[in-house]
Amino acid sequence: MRNLILLLTLACASSLAQAIDCNKASNTMEINECASIEQQKVEAKLNQVYQRVLKGMEKDYASDGNFADMKKAFVNAQRAWIKFREADCDAVYQKNIGGTIRNVMHISCMQARAKTRIAELEDFEKN
Repeated sequence: MRNLILLLTLACASSLAQAIDCNKASNTMEINECASIEQQKVEAKLNQVYQRVLKGMEKDYASDGNFADMKKAFVNAQRAWIKFREADCDAVYQKNIGGTIRNVMHISCMQARAKTRIAELEDFEKN
């Protein structure tokens, strides 16, 4: 049910985004919408950084005899992180289930975890 609510919130994002001034969001629907818009931007950046790091690994280590294992470990780590983030933010949602703040709290959790992961991936890329 939570996923359905979030999907509906995200589905409305593009149509309502033009009508909402996020600097003046004042009700639950507008606040959730603005949070969703920002989350979409962070998700896009996360995917961009992940793909860049993966391509960089392929470029730098493709001839390395351990590259296949390195790539597999990296991809598995990202998949595990995705599962962790979902479980972690589901707990935040459940904690707030009784209030109208539940969706924005979940979205904020997803966004905060994504920003942290972006920084981690960028550090991985540098080292």
